[in-house]
Amino acid sequence: MNDTTNLFQTKTQELLENFHNLTGIKICLFDASGEELYFYPQKLSGFCELIRKNPAMDEACKNCEKKAFLECKKTQSHYTYTCHAGLLECVTPIIYGQNVLGYIMLGQMRKKGDDFKKIKKLFSGLDMEKLESEFHLLPKISTEKLNSAVCVLDACASYEYLKQIVSEKEQKIDIQISNYINANAEGDLSVQKLCSVFHLSNNELYSIFKEYFMSTPAEYVKNRRLNIACDMLVKSKLPVSTVCKKVGFFDYNYFSKIFKKQFGISPTKYRKGAK
Repeated sequence: MNDTTNLFQTKTQELLENFHNLTGIKICLFDASGEELYFYPQKLSGFCELIRKNPAMDEACKNCEKKAFLECKKTQSHYTYTCHAGLLECVTPIIYGQNVLGYIMLGQMRKKGDDFKKIKKLFSGLDMEKLESEFHLLPKISTEKLNSAVCVLDACASYEYLKQIVSEKEQKIDIQISNYINANAEGDLSVQKLCSVFHLSNNELYSIFKEYFMSTPAEYVKNRRLNIACDMLVKSKLPVSTVCKKVGFFDYNYFSKIFKKQFGISPTKYRKGAK
């Protein structure tokens, strides 16, 4: 497990903890297949733990979650519902483009004013005294507080969405830079220009080149320009002086000098030797 993964897990756990500290409500994160990845403060409340010891109840709980995920995926919006055990839950999707990457759920709450007597008939065969005791430990929530919690929940989902974007950008930054240099060999490829295009500091740019290309930006750009020049000399009939300019060298003598240093032969002889 690398440092980036550890950092992401830490930040995700902190997000869930902060949400719980703010609202007093359990929150958890699921992947797109419905597998629970993170939760806070515990996986199950005492009430739900007692219920799910019963295989039939456990299956009913899983079916409630699946139905909620499907509804979120269909509407691409949050979904609030009362589960089979009479508790209030809400799920919101984590969306990237048109794709649902996962879900954030808050749950195991009882509505303000709910009485155990109203739902005890659902749990025949269970230890009612213990179950009622655990029921009263569940967080109570009003409609107003639930609406506020849902707004924060949606913001949490947006946060995870942004993390995904940042992650993808970091994973592909080397390809983005390489493609940009290839497409703009004739233009300005200075450190300042690359920093501006990719919104990076000088230190960040140098670190990327060191990590991905094992080179400095200037050295990498020079080598790419010379390699592109080789390709143009072989595949085109452009004069060498034109090729020189097409790859960003505007001093022909300098171009010839570094080309010969790199390949041990002049551009003209390179072209002749390739035919």
